[in-house]
Amino acid sequence: MAGWQTAPQDDLQMAIAEFKSKLPGWWYSLGECQVSCDASCAPTVESEHIHLIEKPGDPFDAGFHADLSQPSTLADALRDVMQQALDEIRKRKGN
Repeated sequence: MAGWQTAPQDDLQMAIAEFKSKLPGWWYSLGECQVSCDASCAPTVESEHIHLIEKPGDPFDAGFHADLSQPSTLADALRDVMQQALDEIRKRKGN
């Protein structure tokens, strides 16, 4: 448990606000333990990105996931999945 972040994660509110502004209409989940900080996200039917699902099980259907070893933060994990999603959006849109 030596690496587990026990201090308040003040950056989490900013990471959530950033996520919501860059990926509106997406769901996310967060979790942490002594081993890792984890996050997952994917578009909902209200998202403009839902049409990017190419086949069942692709990341826009099954979600983007991060499992960051400790020491890490929930904000780090959320930003990781957000960046994965933004990179894949750019790739699929050809930008």
